[in-house]
Amino acid sequence: GGGGGGAMVEQYLLEAIVRDARDGITISDCSRPDNPLVFVNDAFTRMTGYDAEEVIGKNCRFLQRGDINLSAVHTIKIAMLTHEPCLVTLKNYRKDGTIFWNELSLTPIINKNGLITHYLGIQKDVSAQVILNQTLHEENHLLKSNKEMLEYLVNIDALTGLHNRRFLEDQLVIQWKLASRHINTITIFMIDIDYFKAFNDTYGHTAGDEALRTIAKTLNNCFMRGSDFVARYGGEEFTILAIGMTELQAHEYSTKLVQKIENLNIHHKGSPLGHLTISLGYSQANPQYHNDQNLVIEQADRALYSAKVEGKNRAVAYREQ
Repeated sequence: GGGGGGAMVEQYLLEAIVRDARDGITISDCSRPDNPLVFVNDAFTRMTGYDAEEVIGKNCRFLQRGDINLSAVHTIKIAMLTHEPCLVTLKNYRKDGTIFWNELSLTPIINKNGLITHYLGIQKDVSAQVILNQTLHEENHLLKSNKEMLEYLVNIDALTGLHNRRFLEDQLVIQWKLASRHINTITIFMIDIDYFKAFNDTYGHTAGDEALRTIAKTLNNCFMRGSDFVARYGGEEFTILAIGMTELQAHEYSTKLVQKIENLNIHHKGSPLGHLTISLGYSQANPQYHNDQNLVIEQADRALYSAKVEGKNRAVAYREQ
């Protein structure tokens, strides 16, 4: 009789454990079609809002309400085919329609003959964890995009939307190395708007800003190729960096730029020319033979000074003195 009494105690203990467990516990019968639930504990009914009689006889998938995670379903199917336990996290719906995230552990129950008769399901509400992870992921994404935005802002001139001097100087170092490896020329064009102080004094800073934006846009649209770019160097000065131009191309390009700005026909009574124009100086270097990228900027600056002295509204190439 003692053995029987022991078995009774064990049965009682098991029932107490299942009944009072904090996690949801379900048992489904896989000998019947669609693997229906045959048992749920109190924690499951608290977690889902469904009473036992509402769910017994149903397949547990009703909790997904058609909002199916295909990879989790696939994991369960594979586990059932291979008779292995599995762990998945499912988006489930309580009876009142609210969502909770259910970490489901499924374990096959095997009888004396080695056949699977039932599945034991342990359900954990991991909503807080999932929401925390999502929040962290979103915050990380936000931090990353903020970082990218800051990097962008650090390299962009706010008024014109062009790259700024800092970006140009960083790029010049990079492009110089690339050009020396691929035996390419680098051309620097330095551009200055003629009589711009007088323009601001006459028409005001708002008109001045508008003129800067228009000129920036025009210069930006005159690119030869993707590797060329224009930067606002400061005030009314712009710089263009171009890779692989011949002397003839640089001459034609610079002449075209001066002409394009003149063609904008921005009225300027403070200029002897009657409208806004630019002066441009440029210098070319082959980084294979020159190791000083700052020198090419200085030379372009000198050529710009010559363009100013010679009467403005023109392009001048740097020539060795």
